[in-house]
Amino acid sequence: MGENDAAIRARVCRDAAWLGIKLDETANQQRGPRISPAGATPSVWVIPTDEEAMIARHTLRVVRGHSAIN
Repeated sequence: MGENDAAIRARVCRDAAWLGIKLDETANQQRGPRISPAGATPSVWVIPTDEEAMIARHTLRVVRGHSAIN
């Protein structure tokens, strides 16, 4: 969530602070990949995704008549 938006990542981390999540603001602005301070537990990472490719794969399965979920 928020792979390309530092403000969204910051908000999610702030709202999840009750879980012990801490944010390294500098790393967040640089898109990580790790955006929590070194040694922090839990660690928080920016994971690249390709949602469009996943949607296309699932759509192709549906069009071909197969289940979109494995």
